[in-house]
Amino acid sequence: MSNEMEIFVKLISLAKCLKGFGVEDLRDLLSISSKAVWKTGEHVFIEGEQGRDMFIICSGKVSIWRKSGGEKVSLANLAEGESFGEMGLIRGGERSAGATALEPTVALRISYEHLHQAPSAAVTLYRNLARELAERLKIANDIIVFQTQAGAEPPPLMTIGRSHHKKAELYKR
Repeated sequence: MSNEMEIFVKLISLAKCLKGFGVEDLRDLLSISSKAVWKTGEHVFIEGEQGRDMFIICSGKVSIWRKSGGEKVSLANLAEGESFGEMGLIRGGERSAGATALEPTVALRISYEHLHQAPSAAVTLYRNLARELAERLKIANDIIVFQTQAGAEPPPLMTIGRSHHKKAELYKR
């Protein structure tokens, strides 16, 4: 087995977003994906830039960060088998965070533009991403509750429901 094939076999066993993929779907997904390579310190993408690709780390580590007050704030350090950039794949638009290689890193790049060529694989991938993003949302909710109980100001997203409620009231008139 080639070294690259060994990496992909290992990746499949580790990556949550690839759970439940059949052989044919996996083959289809790999055929429309590409390999991405970054050196230590190289930016994968910057917060605010446009993006429609997601990545699954085959080897190496990536830091996910956001800027706050001009400083980078680390959100997560990811390693092989973990994915990032999913929101770009799902909704497009500006990246909500930046990503930088912490060491030489190889990843599988999945592009929105090519994903429609593998519809069955796309369905499984989107289902898995929905589960993963729901888990991340639960963790974010837990953090907000913890911080609010500790006396911190609720973040701006806590007002989202209220602003939507006010808009709904306007339509009732």
